[in-house]
Amino acid sequence: MKDLSYYRQEIDGLDRDIVRMILRRADLAHEIGRVKRDRNETVYRPDREKEVYQNVQAIAESYYQEKPDSTRFPSEALQSIYRELMSGTIYLEGGPIVAYMGPEGSFSHMATVQRFGSSVRSLPLPTITDVFRTLEAGGEATFGMVPVDNTTGGSVMTTLDAFLESGLKIYAEHFSRIQQHLLYHDEIALDDIRRIYSIRIGQEQCRDWLAAHLNLREVEFVETNSTAAAARLAAERKDGAAIGSNLAAELYNLRIIARSIQDSTNNITRFWVIGNEQCKPTGDDKTSVIVGVHDRPGSLFSILDPFHMAGINLTKIESRITRRNYGEYNFYIDFQGHFEDPHIADILRKLEERSSFLKILGSYPAAKVL
Repeated sequence: MKDLSYYRQEIDGLDRDIVRMILRRADLAHEIGRVKRDRNETVYRPDREKEVYQNVQAIAESYYQEKPDSTRFPSEALQSIYRELMSGTIYLEGGPIVAYMGPEGSFSHMATVQRFGSSVRSLPLPTITDVFRTLEAGGEATFGMVPVDNTTGGSVMTTLDAFLESGLKIYAEHFSRIQQHLLYHDEIALDDIRRIYSIRIGQEQCRDWLAAHLNLREVEFVETNSTAAAARLAAERKDGAAIGSNLAAELYNLRIIARSIQDSTNNITRFWVIGNEQCKPTGDDKTSVIVGVHDRPGSLFSILDPFHMAGINLTKIESRITRRNYGEYNFYIDFQGHFEDPHIADILRKLEERSSFLKILGSYPAAKVL
């Protein structure tokens, strides 16, 4: 058996090769950025991003087939490595500024970093509406990261309603697992906590854990407008704990005194990356639309029938009463396919004929929950 020093020398040699290849990759990405600027093309391309991830996983699978006894590296970790590689190279290409509902440390901020990597240039804004307005005005940001729906809280209607008046498009989607932690500025026993700062939904998502581990009769809950604001207050005032993310703990120099205190292990929020760009087809896409339905018998069936006849799967359908007339509804529909696909284009033509209103919000690569 070879000794430890042998394996360390082998790894050191590989690291030298890896770093050189990363820097060579960065040089090539810089040239790609120059070509894109000359062509006035956007730097960030989610369709290309998805292609890179698929290529990387295919290379890994090919390696495992050649060496079936090799250790399997976690696919999520491999994707995270390449996310950071692309984040750095996109930054070198003069990549986008991404607006999100802040402040720093919010779950929207966390989703932005998860999607675009730690090199992303970002812009925290007070509300979802401000994200839409900033992008529509142009100049300050290229894309926005906005929450769409959550497995425990349902749809974020502020986001969905904003599309009724906006010309922005959905460019990509991102799923983020929401893990709530109990944060404090120092070590403390759970029994000694007397105040907790939290956004209302954060407290609700952790209700059972809090009841089981704290003496709630002696705990004051102070409501904030975001998890990040809760963490900031806990850090500034040092008189209470906060419910928030690991990113908030890192940004505000707080300790995580209890991890993953959310009651549901399947607490997932879907976000949309929005902007003025349209994403090209990848072969594995979703399309989101708003459809106005006439107030008459069979109108909803006439809208859904084209999907059924074409064998297209709906991944979401939700109704929302219109502002124009009570009894008339808009339906927010997500389905598989891209609006440039011929069979999807045919469905959209039928929807336009049978509805009172049709708005295509965008087609984008279908994301997976990691």
